[in-house]
Amino acid sequence: MRRKRLFGLVMGTIAALLWGISGPASEMLFDHQVDVAWLISSKMLIAGVITMVLAWRLQGKTALLAPWRERRASGQLLIFILFGMLAMQYIYFKAVAVANAPTATILQFLSPVLVLIYVALQARQLPRRTDVLIIALAMFGTLLVVTKGQLTALAITPQALAWGLMAALAAAAYAILPAQLLKRHSPLVVTAWAQLLGGIAMTVVRPFWVDCPHLTIGQWGAYAFVVIGGTIVAYLLYLISLQYVSVTAVSLLDAFEPLGATVTAVVFFGFHLGFFELIGGTLIIITVLLMSITEPKAP
Repeated sequence: MRRKRLFGLVMGTIAALLWGISGPASEMLFDHQVDVAWLISSKMLIAGVITMVLAWRLQGKTALLAPWRERRASGQLLIFILFGMLAMQYIYFKAVAVANAPTATILQFLSPVLVLIYVALQARQLPRRTDVLIIALAMFGTLLVVTKGQLTALAITPQALAWGLMAALAAAAYAILPAQLLKRHSPLVVTAWAQLLGGIAMTVVRPFWVDCPHLTIGQWGAYAFVVIGGTIVAYLLYLISLQYVSVTAVSLLDAFEPLGATVTAVVFFGFHLGFFELIGGTLIIITVLLMSITEPKAP
């Protein structure tokens, strides 16, 4: 049991790091006028086709079609595709585009707090005093990030703040929605259908073959990492981790996402993180450590 839990924690950690690194990579693309909708439609469709082939070869036709043979599972899968997979990807990358990768990722990292609130509501219990303290600490950390210490004025645009907070909500939904589905179906199968159908839906809105951006070799390399590392591998590992640890525990591993995004942005893209932003981001990460120590109940 401990080995399985450790395996799940490792898979979730790697997924968070890959997501974090893909943030600055996508920001580089947005800086060269790459459209967010184009990036989402193209990368989800490519990832969906590749993952679907893997699922068919490794799991077989029966397992691949299994979710659609159950009415309840079909509904859960469609809800997850729309409000989990598709929403999380589009909203997060939109937040990166209007703010920057570290800020967007730090704001998205509020998702464990939202999961904590969800767990309390599902259990029909008021949050514990420690939970209230954790939430207050997370809110104060967020305030420092978005104001850079000037508490009476925003240091980022209201648009960036709104997209960042919506990214946190979408990340929480992504963690919560597939929990029951993954108890009966392979994470590879769930990922394959979510990526493929989400990509098709997004392509209807924004066909990727229209106004395709002209990128350099380095930019195409960043795009390849976003598709492979930040989409195919990261989402698959995240869903695998949900099979071995609770949704609350997995959401705590998102601490590695702002870490990966910030380190990558500072080292490779010359991003400067201010003192109060650093303190605020650290406070948000501390809330996750506190949640782990106090062992909040899993749904």
